[in-house]
Amino acid sequence: MIFFLFLAFAVVSDLAFAQSNPQAFKLSGSSYNFNEWKEDAPAKTYPVSMIFHTLKKSDPKIEDEMTGDWISPYNLKSKARINGLGQYGFSFLSTSLSQDDDGYPGAAVLALDTRNCSEIYLRWTARTFNVGERNYFIQLQYRTDDKSKFVNVPNSTYSSSQTKGDFRVFGPTKLPDICSNKSYIQLRWKYCYANDGSSGTRPQLAVDDILVSDNLNNSVYDDIENSEFTVVDKIIYLNSDDISFVEIYNLLGKIVYSSNLMENITVIDMNFLLNGVYFIVLKKNEQIILKKLLLH
Repeated sequence: MIFFLFLAFAVVSDLAFAQSNPQAFKLSGSSYNFNEWKEDAPAKTYPVSMIFHTLKKSDPKIEDEMTGDWISPYNLKSKARINGLGQYGFSFLSTSLSQDDDGYPGAAVLALDTRNCSEIYLRWTARTFNVGERNYFIQLQYRTDDKSKFVNVPNSTYSSSQTKGDFRVFGPTKLPDICSNKSYIQLRWKYCYANDGSSGTRPQLAVDDILVSDNLNNSVYDDIENSEFTVVDKIIYLNSDDISFVEIYNLLGKIVYSSNLMENITVIDMNFLLNGVYFIVLKKNEQIILKKLLLH
């Protein structure tokens, strides 16, 4: 059963603000699914089992640690901010000025209770919502309590693009075994400056479509039945002219096919792949769709 978190949020009292840790979501038997955060979500509220952290540096580096919680609204148009983007999730944007009484973004922290979970699978989407001249990235990290240092999840770094709307879907990725069967772990999406001397405006980077499950088969939204494509003898027939991008992953999370589709391309030959289950990512208009793909 997938637990949907479209609009739900947790409220934290005015007295709680320093740097807080969210209450863990119990993963066993229910997948965690985040795919929307509205710009009119009240200040000092957060997605279920998540919190947004801040720090005092306008260009945070990977080694800089958080010092507080985000307490401002999500619809701000100036200064450093964390914005709610509706169906595109949430975004981080740093500038030379922070909000009054608030720090600079930051990070998003998700807490999970993984007891009775022998394996944990995660997928998420990163996006360059608006381009900037400085090089930034989002790094996914984990820790198995609320006090130790965070550790980078391998192959889970998204670097800002010079193309507005650029995105990448990560996973489904199996988290390190140390994350399993714990009463409390944290995943953190950290917004960082590349510290490479680049200057100028900063990019607005977004995180969306977070899905965590203790079962690989639940780590995508949809089953094999779909309306976007048909598969016959390892040939994929796209059923819509609006699909502009296709990416295919194997069960280890490795990309085995990627293409920005030219006009009128509706057939993709997958005979170079072995029989089995894969995951296909489609971009249809502005919507990102992830589904299972069975090749035999």
